[in-house]
Amino acid sequence: MIDISSRVLRAMIALEALRNFSLAAERCHVTQSALSQMVKKLEVDVGLQLVDRDRRHVEFTAEGLRFVTTAQRVMQELDEIDVDLKEHASGRRGHLHIAALPSLAAHWLPKIVAAYRLEFPGIELGLFDAPPLRALDLVRLRQADFAITADGPRRPGLEARMLFQENFVVVCHRSHPLAKRRRLVLSDLDGCAFIHLIRNGSIAQHLASALRPIQLIDTGLEVEQVATVAGLVACNLGVSVVPELTVPYFDATEVVVVPLHAPDLMRPVYLVTSSGRQLSLAAQEFIKLLDHCDGSMQPKATPHVKMTARQNGSAFKR
Repeated sequence: MIDISSRVLRAMIALEALRNFSLAAERCHVTQSALSQMVKKLEVDVGLQLVDRDRRHVEFTAEGLRFVTTAQRVMQELDEIDVDLKEHASGRRGHLHIAALPSLAAHWLPKIVAAYRLEFPGIELGLFDAPPLRALDLVRLRQADFAITADGPRRPGLEARMLFQENFVVVCHRSHPLAKRRRLVLSDLDGCAFIHLIRNGSIAQHLASALRPIQLIDTGLEVEQVATVAGLVACNLGVSVVPELTVPYFDATEVVVVPLHAPDLMRPVYLVTSSGRQLSLAAQEFIKLLDHCDGSMQPKATPHVKMTARQNGSAFKR
């Protein structure tokens, strides 16, 4: 295969356009002699005469014109590659795929996605709303650049750091006796009809040990989606305990949200990436927004914490 540099391709394109060695050399920022040597060497390499020098003006042979046509196409593609790489490097173009807990993807994350889209409109962004294990698999399989989820520490092949922690709250129908309370503790749930989230889900796993000593009335209602809990509570079929970020699921005209004082009961939310994988600039810029976002029900900008560190209190503005 002939090794032809882009410098030679540009020289032939300039010579064909200007039909003058001196002018073409000036455009290519080389001497006329250097340009002539490039053309001669190219002809030797390809074994064909490309330029007819016998006439007063520079003329191209049929093979030379064919070569220039191909050279123009190749240089256009090389220029497109150059522009594409520069736009990716500057964050103006790229691809980003995020996996996030459904409860985060539904109400918390969209505001951040909207802010990101405004700043980086050229980035193609995909979102998977997935439970923790599925979200981690998407990162392992490199179908997602990172995951925002409630699991991740000490998982093989993955790196996790805590973004924030969220409090749990009690949700009940506005006619329920607990609805009049300004704050509750877990023991206040004794004797209450309780609606459970599915026991192998991330929310139930965080609640399991805390609720074990409480004498709850089993309603027989154990559901998978927070939206279903919201509908059941709105119909006064029981109370439940849910993370604070799920509150937008609940109808404020029917359901009362009561803060729960349980300092040891908090759900961590992690940023999970693949071990040893360099994140794209598009992903890095999104993570900057995650680390600095604020506003209603948005986490404060806080320093990164080690997985062994313990955060006290809620990471949310009131």
